[in-house]
Amino acid sequence: MKKSLLVIIGISIILLAGCREGGMADTEALPEESQADAEEDIDIKEHADTKEDIDTKEESGNEGADIPREVPKLPDTGGKLTDFVPEGWEVLDCVELDFNEDGIPDHVGVLEETMTEVEGDLVYQGYPRILFAIASDEKDGYHLDFQDINLIRTRDEGGIFGDPYQPLTVEGLSFTTNAYGGSAWRWSEKNTYTYREGTWFRTLSENTNGYGGYTTSYSKDDWESGVGIRKERSSDFDDMEKDWDSEEYDLEYEVSLDEPLTLEQAGKRWWLAPERVTDWEIEALTFAADVELSEDLVRSPDEGYLDYCDENCVLYSFYTGTDTVKGSYYLAMYHFKDKTLQLLAKEDAEVDYPEFYNGKIYYTVDIVENAPYKEVQDGITQVIEEEDTVGVRLNRMEPDGSGKETVFEYRYLKEGQEISEYRLPYLALLYEISGGDIFAEVYIGDEPHPIYRMKTDGSGVEKIGQVPKGD
Repeated sequence: MKKSLLVIIGISIILLAGCREGGMADTEALPEESQADAEEDIDIKEHADTKEDIDTKEESGNEGADIPREVPKLPDTGGKLTDFVPEGWEVLDCVELDFNEDGIPDHVGVLEETMTEVEGDLVYQGYPRILFAIASDEKDGYHLDFQDINLIRTRDEGGIFGDPYQPLTVEGLSFTTNAYGGSAWRWSEKNTYTYREGTWFRTLSENTNGYGGYTTSYSKDDWESGVGIRKERSSDFDDMEKDWDSEEYDLEYEVSLDEPLTLEQAGKRWWLAPERVTDWEIEALTFAADVELSEDLVRSPDEGYLDYCDENCVLYSFYTGTDTVKGSYYLAMYHFKDKTLQLLAKEDAEVDYPEFYNGKIYYTVDIVENAPYKEVQDGITQVIEEEDTVGVRLNRMEPDGSGKETVFEYRYLKEGQEISEYRLPYLALLYEISGGDIFAEVYIGDEPHPIYRMKTDGSGVEKIGQVPKGD
């Protein structure tokens, strides 16, 4: 399954507790690891999702996962910081800033569960961490401004190196969450939230991926300017060794950003948010006009591969086949408010990376056909046919599953090239939608990956570069 490409890796770090004034934290260098170890860990391109979250996405199938635990509701008011800490919880991190500008320090902090004794051992029960803020009420102490369970990674969401948490930082009316992790391949995340007229907005996001001290992918979204920056370069070890001391990227480009999300929206749209959902009850099931499936074969979100989430719904896919019986791939949408489930699309090949954007649903699907190959046996060349992925396609449709159309398609075998000399390389289509544009990268095994820009209806396709860029 293509979903198995997506892996999270992490690093354990020492965490600070209690309140402090904001300041940027330094990231200590990690010891170098061998190339062989890194190749066993993961290929860097197998971190992919979409440009903002692509590089840190793991396989999102939840089948067999533990049921998430529901965190306590924090008190609405309190006289001091500790009044907002429930029994069995403690302050992991806290910073001071006067975000309501009344001259009295307010607090933004992170809570985590304390260890519990189970059969003589002290263990964590697996609760999400709570990001929260309290604002001063001048004479009456503090009131709870917000609490969120989606925006802070847990100690188990860092991978090999353990807890990825890094301390909060503050500047002016903004605070920044930080995470850093990895083994040989390393990643970092920074997200800044700014208080404006009673609401927190995400105003800056910065993410990196790389091997050791070599960054292969960099993204920065600045909602103050409305511009996002993307920088990409090859993750092939030969290319990295050749350009190790270079700061040049194979491709740099800008994207227009949509309106900034509120902190609550950013939390609900964070790809880890479905891991915190405690109830996937389904009260109604509907089918798109051209989709039929026995209800006993329909899988709920926690049994499928969760690919997209927002404050209203999740999009996920599942497969109905078995080891002995070939099945089909389905795309479904679950609505949180009315607990309804829609089956939107049926495909013969794997459904990947669905996204809801401006009233349309987008997703990719493999193009699977019989592909002819030349094969030499006993000195005799013959042509054989074998079912294989010969291309990738980006589809879009209405929220009810109607009006499906192809907006972009890439076929590896060019027109007139009927027979391949070798087995086809692994193919995948990764894309980002922002500011009314689609940026699509075609992953082609060890070959250069072309990147295209187009409008959301597929018009105006232009190749903007490739990774590596070549001579």
